[in-house]
Amino acid sequence: MLIKTTFGNAAIWYDSSVLDPVTPEIFAPDWLQQSGALVGSSQGRNAAYFLHYAGHDMVLRHFWRGGLIGKFNHDLYLRVPVARSRAMQEFMLLQWMRDQGLPVPRPIAARFQPAGVFYRADIITGRIPNSRPMAECLEENFLPPAIWRETGRVIGSMHRIGVHHSDLNARNILIENGKTVWLIDFDKCAQRKPGAWMEQNLVRLKRSFDKEKGKLPRLHWDDDAWQTLLAGYREELAKGQLSYA
Repeated sequence: MLIKTTFGNAAIWYDSSVLDPVTPEIFAPDWLQQSGALVGSSQGRNAAYFLHYAGHDMVLRHFWRGGLIGKFNHDLYLRVPVARSRAMQEFMLLQWMRDQGLPVPRPIAARFQPAGVFYRADIITGRIPNSRPMAECLEENFLPPAIWRETGRVIGSMHRIGVHHSDLNARNILIENGKTVWLIDFDKCAQRKPGAWMEQNLVRLKRSFDKEKGKLPRLHWDDDAWQTLLAGYREELAKGQLSYA
């Protein structure tokens, strides 16, 4: 059940079937580490924190600015109504996609923290167990055609319900136990009417595979894999559009 509450001037939305009650400290990596809930983190500037809390495995992600503006403004966004903030938008989109049967992470909590005319944001989602980014899997071996076809079907399902993924790439596709495909990282994503963006999503994805191949020539990726993905995508899309904004 979705609960909307406040702590001071911060708004927190959370799934009470996972967190009940919620505490704002769950968004603080230092507190999580001191309490023993922090079990790891990803590398890089936009680090994600992995935690085990209240009996659940989760991922905490702070919203950081990217590009040129990120060099001067690390994490402040122009203030908007709570429901239109980056974290809450992603929370609600994930929940809706799960309701449609899409393999995306479970939204657990999101925070909107005002800072004058700006705000900061965080989101916590369920962690996909025994999963790895597709790009990492390809560093070790070729993936079977069934995985490529299923990847295409999952992307096709996402497009059938009109969801545009703003950063569809080889590291935002997870493979669980070597056979189940998940899509992650839905920041700045939204429903749209069918259009050129669907093909643009695929172009962006292929470009990411080519980029990974350029960095690691032995990457187990080739045109046969891509064509199998496209075949699965077209099969799913041929079922017709379901709904869109």
